[in-house]
Amino acid sequence: MRVYVVEASAKGGLIHYSYHLCRALQRLGVDTTLVTSTAYELDEMKHEFRVEKLLHLWDPRAGKGGNPIWRKPRRGIRGAQYIAEWLRLVNYLRREKPDVVLFGEMRFAFEVRFLKMLRDSGLKLADIVHDVRAYDTSRDSTSIIKEDESHLRQFERMYEQFNALFVHDKTNYDLFIDLYKRVPPANVHEIPLGTNEIVLEVQPTITAEELRKQLNIAPGQKVVMFFGTVTKYKGVEDLIRAFPMIHAKTGARLVIAGFPAKDIDPDALKATARELGVYDHISWVLDYVPNEHVLPMMEISDVVALPYRAISQSAVIQIAYACGKPVVATRIGGLQDVVEDGQSGFLAEAENLQSLADACNRILADPDLAQKMGERAKVLSDTRFAWKNVAERLVEVFKGL
Repeated sequence: MRVYVVEASAKGGLIHYSYHLCRALQRLGVDTTLVTSTAYELDEMKHEFRVEKLLHLWDPRAGKGGNPIWRKPRRGIRGAQYIAEWLRLVNYLRREKPDVVLFGEMRFAFEVRFLKMLRDSGLKLADIVHDVRAYDTSRDSTSIIKEDESHLRQFERMYEQFNALFVHDKTNYDLFIDLYKRVPPANVHEIPLGTNEIVLEVQPTITAEELRKQLNIAPGQKVVMFFGTVTKYKGVEDLIRAFPMIHAKTGARLVIAGFPAKDIDPDALKATARELGVYDHISWVLDYVPNEHVLPMMEISDVVALPYRAISQSAVIQIAYACGKPVVATRIGGLQDVVEDGQSGFLAEAENLQSLADACNRILADPDLAQKMGERAKVLSDTRFAWKNVAERLVEVFKGL
């Protein structure tokens, strides 16, 4: 069986997911090729599968500077570039004729046209639906989720083009079936979100102790870690607002590490921290965290906080679990399927500052509990969320196509 995995995002969590998936499929004997962009960030990793750096796309994390006058023309140019690269991809896949083409994130409703072109060529298409619902990432909007009917129907038409769709965990499976009623339920399959193995394989370029000094963390001071893209739906503002209750009780330091999305104003977050009197107790790492710094980031953490307001699933939990760290996550989406409440971490109520602070404080105040939770998280990472389990389920479905 020949499977081509297409992931245009060559940097960040999605390409890490695709790397793990391709490796797991190849280890099951599937002839696997990863198709991505020329900016592929994992070149230095060992590859048991083929990589085709086909697409010429921009890095969305390359910064937001430049003359504002050129922003609209630049968007137009990038739109044309995106369409051109889609056409390049269609022609490439038509020539290669793999048994299955597996896509990751589908960004825009107009991509349905290219999917139809591939279906008309006789190719079998599958998609991993990382986010069952789309997020409203406009800075001026107070909404978190794009819930308008027209948007749902546009994506429903796109999902109808796939022979198989995969969603993470039972909560998201039920939600998908409820939202996209024209998609045959037999085409939708539940899979776990696999663990993060890269974080343990990349050689760190900084030690945990060096990182603690760099981030002004005092010897013995507890650390609450927010890790990953800083965006509106992830509720980092809620964590900042809850942090005075955490710091007052435990003396902990908060580390916010991740690239700010376009819907977040970092200066506004810092202003909130100043108003609350905790600015000097927060370390800000507002940039993309390179792979070689991820393990040290986890090593200095006593609890990894996910104060999300909306989410389907989070790879951050899998990073924390792989490193044996307990988590505090909100009781939303697939997070409640992954966090064993009271065992691998705690579930807090979304947008409830007291609930979030109490959950963090319980772990920070009890080292024995934190250790036991971290050990349970590591067991889950090595068993339930092992990539072999994910790949076996995909191969089972692919054979049925």
